[in-house]
Amino acid sequence: MDKNPKTENINSASGIASLQYEHPLERWLQHGWVRQILRWLTQDRPGTTKPHLECALRSYADPQAPIHQRTLYWPIHQAMNSLRGSLTPQQLAEKIAGHPPTLRGIIATAKSIAHYGLTTPQQWLNPLFVVWNFTNRCNLRCQHCYQKSSAKIDNDELNLEEKLRLIDQLGANYVAMVAFAGGEPTISPHLEPALERCKKYGMHTTIATHGMSMTPDRCRKLADLGLRYVEVSLDSIHPEKHDKFRGVPGAWQKAVAGIKNVVATDGMRAGIAMCVHKDNLDEVDEMIDFAIKLGVSCFAHFNFIPVGRGAEMAQQDLTPQQREKLLENLHRRMEDRQIGIISTAPQFGRICLTHSDAEGLISCSHAGNAAGAKARVVAKYLGGCGAGRTYVCLQPNGNVTPCVYMPQRTMGNIREKSLTKIFQQSPWWDLLCHRDERETNCGICDYRYYCGGCRARSDAYFNRLDHADPGCVNNTDLWNHLMQNGSHNPKDSKTIEESPTKNTGRKSSPQTT
Repeated sequence: MDKNPKTENINSASGIASLQYEHPLERWLQHGWVRQILRWLTQDRPGTTKPHLECALRSYADPQAPIHQRTLYWPIHQAMNSLRGSLTPQQLAEKIAGHPPTLRGIIATAKSIAHYGLTTPQQWLNPLFVVWNFTNRCNLRCQHCYQKSSAKIDNDELNLEEKLRLIDQLGANYVAMVAFAGGEPTISPHLEPALERCKKYGMHTTIATHGMSMTPDRCRKLADLGLRYVEVSLDSIHPEKHDKFRGVPGAWQKAVAGIKNVVATDGMRAGIAMCVHKDNLDEVDEMIDFAIKLGVSCFAHFNFIPVGRGAEMAQQDLTPQQREKLLENLHRRMEDRQIGIISTAPQFGRICLTHSDAEGLISCSHAGNAAGAKARVVAKYLGGCGAGRTYVCLQPNGNVTPCVYMPQRTMGNIREKSLTKIFQQSPWWDLLCHRDERETNCGICDYRYYCGGCRARSDAYFNRLDHADPGCVNNTDLWNHLMQNGSHNPKDSKTIEESPTKNTGRKSSPQTT
């Protein structure tokens, strides 16, 4: 496909939104001397486990902080005062030092800017968060399972000691969040000690579950171990339809009972996740209404990706037009503010930009959503699809992949290298970080820094990380070509590997703003 079609055709679906969102902090971070200061603030310090920046953030607006810290970090505290807007110092302190995952994310970002500069989207020294397929064992057999989970535990699954050592690595490198998935994480005997170790470091922890194990006692115990968000999968508003899809009678009733138990547990939020395809597309509004009725805090739309057992139902994938209408509807429901709405489709960022004013809600990639110009600045650096850049997937056997939907793209194994080395030596770094390296429309679209196209869909359909996402309306011609050539099943698609010049790890210079 031509790499240089006219830009107005690329963005004809929703019109061009203003993308001139800036924050004064951006200009400061572009100065070399500011990066030098950040290096000093975030470097490891002999004899202590905390860099200067962590001490500075923790001592801000804290009358109990040692006098030497309040004196040493006074310039930083003054800078924070100038940027706090309408918040009081105490409110800002609570948002940062009072919320360990936020503090960890700030330090991780500062370390990365000190090293790479401010890049669009941002490049990180370590992933901000990790999705961990904690076990491949599961007591259901879902038709769309990307893991091809089974009833038996894999022989090469990491043992508990290996898992805890890995969490220590995540803790030392300021990873802010760990999302436990599977398989079914709640049936692993290692889940609770892993949560306890994550809590030690102040990491935000979540689980993705079928919900059937979430009894009141289990919810309370997991909440006490620091678990803050439980995402339960529901495929249909109709019990018999969900049960057929999941392969176990009564699964829907047990899942809904689990959701109710999570909602009733202090300190824990519940989410409903729905992988949307042609067979349940017409149920999305009903599912959102049902979630609101249950008291759920978030509805999560999962973009269908034809991998794992999901490849066998690839004909159920949405057309680009169906996905566009779905995302527009999700945006409307998000703006109603009755429930949080998130989507794993990176095009949701474009939809938010083009369907709301500057003060409306916008999807901030994997970090949820927020309102106003500042949120749009954050969204630009988070960059939509975060595969292999904002986050990575950990497989049960210790393999690291860019995304849960790219199980064959092994970057390395934590039994052989540290997660940091695996991440920093990724063979697909340029392709996943540099949007201008993309072929076809995803490399020139005006919204490429807010979206980037789903790399897993590109990989599933073309065996290429640098191709266009065929699920976007701006790539409808590509989708039609696939369908006309009988390539509804990704296995039938022509295999085309990336150009060797784009498989060079981190040798190229970062794109700085």
